[in-house]
Amino acid sequence: MPLTALLFDAEGQDSQIDLNAGLPEMRPHQLLWVDIQADDAEPLDTLLAGLPLDDHTRAWLLDAGAHPLLHRFDHAVQLRVNALEKDQHHYRAVPVRFVAGRNVVYTAHEGPVSFLDAFRALLEADTQLGQLDAAAFLAVVLAHHVEGYYHQLSPIEDNVDRLDEHILSEARQGRRHLEILVGLRRRVSELRRMLAAHRLVYVALASPDFAVYENDEPEIRLTRLLHQFERTQEAVSHTRETVLGSFDLLMSSTGQRTNDTMRILTVVTVTLGIIAAVAGVMGMNFQADIFKAGNNGFRDVLLFSGGLIVAVIGVGRWIGWL
Repeated sequence: MPLTALLFDAEGQDSQIDLNAGLPEMRPHQLLWVDIQADDAEPLDTLLAGLPLDDHTRAWLLDAGAHPLLHRFDHAVQLRVNALEKDQHHYRAVPVRFVAGRNVVYTAHEGPVSFLDAFRALLEADTQLGQLDAAAFLAVVLAHHVEGYYHQLSPIEDNVDRLDEHILSEARQGRRHLEILVGLRRRVSELRRMLAAHRLVYVALASPDFAVYENDEPEIRLTRLLHQFERTQEAVSHTRETVLGSFDLLMSSTGQRTNDTMRILTVVTVTLGIIAAVAGVMGMNFQADIFKAGNNGFRDVLLFSGGLIVAVIGVGRWIGWL
């Protein structure tokens, strides 16, 4: 839906309300979340035109910036984070703008946002979110934002595990394995870069002096949120090391295959060298009786050369080169 307004009431029934009549009168145990989802048919400025917003709030919700940012004012907080949306081969950042005031939180974005949809899907018919102040509600929603990054790691790690198996069992497909590895490395780098851009925002949210308005108490939830963010960064770094480990495995496999090839070439070279040496000796221009043996001598030379070749191959297999 382009515009949804959910009223959370800790002492009553949570409900979706119509904002055409303006904002409802908020009680201490109530919290209003207004989510504005724009698209080509209904642009953001059209959707915001029907909301009772001050110019400052409207300007922020319409801001086209893409870098994560946090602004704190006396009675409101403006926040922008980038939601992680996965395309076929790359990740796409969708800016989500927040405005949190006393008992009301606005979110605005272009198109669907997976972490907001996940949060909305978890809402039951009756919740206790109305007991939260706006800052604590931000912490709850942003926990899903961080979790969205973390969930992208499992498919990457599964692909790395499968790739390791293929590297060990299909050594001849080294070029294809390298292409897959480059793609995984690119995805982890994108994920790491997009997540790291939010660090200053989450550190600021967890600072002791942060408050949406006076006397709210979001410290525990926001500190927990920062810890979740840091753990996710560590998990991304660990996944990056896992991908690099697969690259080392691929290089080791390629080096082993090269060594095996060189061993085979060594045996082939020795074998051809024996044939060339025998042929060279027998081709000497001396009047010796051995060179007058005729057909029997030619047969003996072939048998002798064949015996040497068999001996070389046998030695090669004995030492594990073949």
